Amino acid sequence: MNIYYPPQFWKNKKLLFGITGGISAFKVAGYVSHLVQAGSDIQVIMTESAQQFIGKNTFSALTRKPVYTDLFESGEKILHIHLMREYECFVVAPATANIIGKMAGGIGDDLLSSCFFVDPKKVIFAPAMNVDMWHNPIVQENIKKLIAIGVRVIIPSSGNLACGERGEGRLPEQEEFLEALYYLLCSPQPLQGKKVLITAGPTREYIDPIRYLTNSSSGLMGCSLAAAARARGADVTLIAGPMSVRIPSGIHFLPIVSTQDLKTAVLEQYDKTDICIMNAAVADYRPSNISTVKIKKQGKSELILNLIQNPDILSELGRRKVSQVLVGFCAEDGDIVTEARQKLQQKNCDVMVANQILTGESGFEVDKNKAWFLNKNGEMIDIPLMSKMELAEIIIDQIGAFYFS
Repeated sequence: MNIYYPPQFWKNKKLLFGITGGISAFKVAGYVSHLVQAGSDIQVIMTESAQQFIGKNTFSALTRKPVYTDLFESGEKILHIHLMREYECFVVAPATANIIGKMAGGIGDDLLSSCFFVDPKKVIFAPAMNVDMWHNPIVQENIKKLIAIGVRVIIPSSGNLACGERGEGRLPEQEEFLEALYYLLCSPQPLQGKKVLITAGPTREYIDPIRYLTNSSSGLMGCSLAAAARARGADVTLIAGPMSVRIPSGIHFLPIVSTQDLKTAVLEQYDKTDICIMNAAVADYRPSNISTVKIKKQGKSELILNLIQNPDILSELGRRKVSQVLVGFCAEDGDIVTEARQKLQQKNCDVMVANQILTGESGFEVDKNKAWFLNKNGEMIDIPLMSKMELAEIIIDQIGAFYFS
C-alpha cells in the first residue's frame, strides 16, 4: 500500500492522543504503533469508557509511557494544561458523539475533555460512530460549532460498520488516517486557496475491445504530487488513467482512459486552475482504426497497425495559458537537460521537470526518481535520486516559493 507522506515527517513529532469509548479504538493502536516506530513522541489519554474496549496497557506498551486516565493523577503538574502545552496537537480518535457533544457544550468533567479548553486550535477530531448517529443534525451542528472555533476534523470513511450497517462513520484505515493527519499538520500552507490540476498515470489506446497500447507508468509520481499539493493547502483535482497505485485521500479524482479523454477532461478544468501539472505518461500515438471485435490470429502471420499521432495536450495548454502556472514533465534517457530546456520553450511552460529513466532505479514502476527542475527564468535544480514523495514535496515547494511567495 502506497503512503503519501514522507516517512521523515513524523520524526520528533510530539502528538497527544485522546482515546474515547468506541469500538474502533483498536485501530488507534495501529496508528500509534506506526507513529512511534517513525520516531514520534506519543502520549495517550484514555477515558473510562475507552478502557471498556481496549486496555491502557496496550498503549503503554506501544508508547513506552504511562497512559493518563485521571485529571488529578500527576500530582505536581496541572496535568491537562501541561499536556496541551507540551504537545503540538491533540488527536481525539475515535471521537464519539458523546465527546463531540461535551466539548461543543462546554463540559470538561474529565482529563480528556478538560484538555480541550486549554487550546481548541490544537484539537483534531477523528469521529467514529454509527452512520445515523454521524448524520444526526445535533452531531453535525456540534461539529460545525467546533470547526468555527478552530477545531480540525478528519471526516470518517464509508464502509461496513461494527453495528452491522454500512455507511459513513468508520475511522479511516491507517494509511488514509496518517495521510489526513499529514495534511492537517503540514505547515506552512503556501497554496491555501489555490486550485491545482494534476494529471497522472498512463493512457490506453485500444486496438480492439480487449487489447490496447500503453506504457508502464504506475501513477505514483502524480499521486505523490497531488498529496504534497493538498498538504500545502491546495484544492487538488487529479485526472488519471488506469493506475496501479492507491489514489490519495482528500482530493477530487476524475478517471480517464485514452489521451483524447485526458485532453477533454483537462480542458474542462484548465480555465479555473491556478497551477496545472502535466505528469501523465501520455501515449504519443493511437491506432487509426479500432476494431469493434476481437482481432483473430487465424490466417495472419503478422499484424500491421497503422498509428496516428495523438494531440499534444501540453502544447495546447501552453497556447491557451492566461495566468496559470503550467508545469510539464518529460521522461528522458538521452541528453536530459537539453531536451527539457527545448520542451520548456516549445510548449510555453513555466516549469519543466525532467526525470531520468533508469530501469529498476528511476522512472516508471519504481518508488524513486532522479530529476531536474527547470523554470522559464533559466534556473535549474539538479535533484538527486530520492523517493517520489520526497521529490513531489520539493517540486511543489519550488512552485509555491517561486510563483506564490
